[in-house]
Amino acid sequence: MEVFTDPDEFDVARAHNDHVRFGKGSPHLCLGNLLARTEIRILLEELIPRLSSVRLTGEVPRVRSDFVNGIRHLPVGVTPE
Repeated sequence: MEVFTDPDEFDVARAHNDHVRFGKGSPHLCLGNLLARTEIRILLEELIPRLSSVRLTGEVPRVRSDFVNGIRHLPVGVTPE
């Protein structure tokens, strides 16, 4: 599908520029998202069988943001198997 008559030309004055970006119509999705999720899955698959317990050892402060719903720190103690 051709969107612009000269797609290889940089034109800041292009009118009716409905963004043609990765993830259009949905929340932002980083291209590294799949790699990061795969790395975390493999880490947990390898780590969890080697531990007999994982316990919370302190407060869990949240990230204050309108964009990210996350944890700033997750203090844990682990006991190897």
